[in-house]
Amino acid sequence: MGLEMLLRDGAGEPCLIEHASNGNQVLHKVQAAEYDMLVMDMNMPGVNGLQLLEKSLELQPSLRILVISVNPEDFFATKCLQSGAMGFISKKADDDELKKALRNVTNGKVYVSENQRNKIARNYFREDSLTNPFQSLSSRELDVTLLLLKGMGVLEVANALDVSQSTASTFKGRIFKKLDVASLLELNQLARRFGLTDDNSALH
Repeated sequence: MGLEMLLRDGAGEPCLIEHASNGNQVLHKVQAAEYDMLVMDMNMPGVNGLQLLEKSLELQPSLRILVISVNPEDFFATKCLQSGAMGFISKKADDDELKKALRNVTNGKVYVSENQRNKIARNYFREDSLTNPFQSLSSRELDVTLLLLKGMGVLEVANALDVSQSTASTFKGRIFKKLDVASLLELNQLARRFGLTDDNSALH
């Protein structure tokens, strides 16, 4: 309700707002009707993450998407923008910053936080910056990686993504090979090093 109030305030004019409780509902709605804007969480039940973002844009290429997420901004803001989102904002941001993001995307402008602008500027002038190995993952592989980092096993990943257990196992093997890791512990350490998770994240 708080997000809806901020959205109405940022729109500056009467607007119709609909809700979806999972990614599958989002895709059903986007397929059934035209929308100006989608405000999505990367961690919705069902279809989620970059897959939800990309599938929504396949159905409505002109859809303006703002991603609001607990996932670390340093990595995911760039990834979401590369996948077609018009903005990414952390759930830790204050109301004024969230209203700014909503206003920008509502008006067809890309939103990038000050932190992201500074990072882009720093990286532009750094020739020695390390290549982030997670950038080599496909959107689907990245979604699987996030589930693995939450401590999910292959069967849980398969159920979460609605794929077979063998498919989930194949994704896991491919991810480990691309990232050159041999265990979930190594995956977690690599994720922390490159900002895919924050220091408070831990496997259970």
